[in-house]
Amino acid sequence: MLVFLCLLLTCYAVFSIAYYVLRLRPVLRQAAVPLPLPEPSTPPVENSTVADPSTVAPKVRQVCEEWQETFDAIMDPVLILNTDLQVTKANLAARQLLAVNGAPIEGKACHQLFAGAETVCPFCPVSSVLHERKPQRQELTQRYLGRTFSVCCAPLFAREEMVGYVYCVKDISLQRNLEKRLVHAHKLESIATLAGGIAHDFNNILGAILGNADLLLYRLPSQEQPEGTIGPPISFEEIGEHVQAIRRAGHRAKELVSQILAFSRQSVNQRRNVLIGPVVKESCRLLRASLPATIDLRVSVANNVGMIHADPGQIQQMVMHLCTNAAQALENRSGVIEISLRETETGRAEQLRYHDLLPGTYVVLTVKDTGRGMPPEMLERIFDPFFTTREVGEGSGMGLAVIHGIIVSHDGVIDVTSEVGKGSAFTVFFPRILEKTDDESEAADAMPRGTETILFVDDEEDIVTMRTRMLSYLGYRVLPATSPEQALGYFTRGDQHIDLVITDHTMPRMTGLQLAEEIITLHPQVPIILCSGYSEAVTLEDALDAGIRRFLAKPVDMRLLAIAIREILSDRNGGEL
Repeated sequence: MLVFLCLLLTCYAVFSIAYYVLRLRPVLRQAAVPLPLPEPSTPPVENSTVADPSTVAPKVRQVCEEWQETFDAIMDPVLILNTDLQVTKANLAARQLLAVNGAPIEGKACHQLFAGAETVCPFCPVSSVLHERKPQRQELTQRYLGRTFSVCCAPLFAREEMVGYVYCVKDISLQRNLEKRLVHAHKLESIATLAGGIAHDFNNILGAILGNADLLLYRLPSQEQPEGTIGPPISFEEIGEHVQAIRRAGHRAKELVSQILAFSRQSVNQRRNVLIGPVVKESCRLLRASLPATIDLRVSVANNVGMIHADPGQIQQMVMHLCTNAAQALENRSGVIEISLRETETGRAEQLRYHDLLPGTYVVLTVKDTGRGMPPEMLERIFDPFFTTREVGEGSGMGLAVIHGIIVSHDGVIDVTSEVGKGSAFTVFFPRILEKTDDESEAADAMPRGTETILFVDDEEDIVTMRTRMLSYLGYRVLPATSPEQALGYFTRGDQHIDLVITDHTMPRMTGLQLAEEIITLHPQVPIILCSGYSEAVTLEDALDAGIRRFLAKPVDMRLLAIAIREILSDRNGGEL
């Protein structure tokens, strides 16, 4: 039997080899031989298979037309630029976006088309592409077109030589506008939550101001009530204490108004170097009045916590959202919300736990509650838009998504730990800024004085009276005006020499900017200081166009105003807004 099997296998092997040699090998050799390409100088031979030139051109045109149709089918604008940033090729979407009255855009520089400028845009990704020789993606807002784009710029090579760029543009204006509206809506919702705390705070401020003012009026001697008839006479030290208390309460009200304006501002990412310790304390103090009495709010802010580069309004919004979320987790039951702020130096352990953390020093905010907690499958989705753990109609599910967006925009990292029945803890890391704050202490330096003539304009008579007395105390000759028409009258009559104008912005019949334009038309050399209680009512471009030399936010500090006046009058041709 074994011999038979061996004989059968031998016959099969011999048959296979013979079949390969006689049949398969010739066929494979014939298929492997490449078709000969005719040399350019070789004349055509009879019966040659080379295509007729008359048929080649139409095929080339067909291929080009098909490529252009594919190029135009791309819905986002695509540009091919040369090394001088001039458009050499553009698809239909790019021509529809950038062409003016159907004019061709080939040959024009991209910054002319996108920004209407003769120089390269300040944040153009081309410089990074040229340096790194690899694609770069960037988000740009072009005011010239009134749109926001996500731009991808990639190098174009020919035999390892960079010969141009491929510029792909995606219009994300609608997305960014919706995000701004969403953030603004949550800010307004947050203010509604804080309304009780704000009202409580303002009542305390007004109580301090009115109480000290009443005590002063009651104890100061008058003709009807001579000194000493009621109680001991008031001393200069006591007068100073009452005035200082009124001043402190006024500054407290000023800070509260600034925080409300910053919190509700529609523009985003107004970032600056800021100490967030006072911001966290203020947010918690306002929240305490709006939380149920059954919730114990514990705040711990470490001393000497460093600065971060942040928008104070967005930080306040983030703190409010985290605390509101913690209060909702308690479900109107008694419980504890702990808020802490500290500094930490990230080491190996932190980087293993928080993968997005880089080595360095961070300011760490922690919001911890003793609420119902969350299971692991829910914890993975809490930052997803429209995901909520609350019942239908009780929440939009966008609060934590907005928080996550704020933290990411501030180069921060957020981590969440939770256990069902034991509560949750949100930990936020912000990179600490090493720069130190400027010393803004108001030392007992003498305020600068002068003797020039100043025109002061405001529609509030009490403010005009107060500022007239203040400027007169500093040595200036003051011309008061309670309306824009009265202010212009000083110039049209020509009987007064005016060295400086200080005007409010919001006035009836004429704004401060319009008044400034009228004054500049009559006397271009007169410098103007503009005061306003709402900075977004005046843009930098509008102020410069109107000839404004300095902008001061109301209520104006006396010392800052005195310094600004002297800086402007000392150099009539200098000064900055």
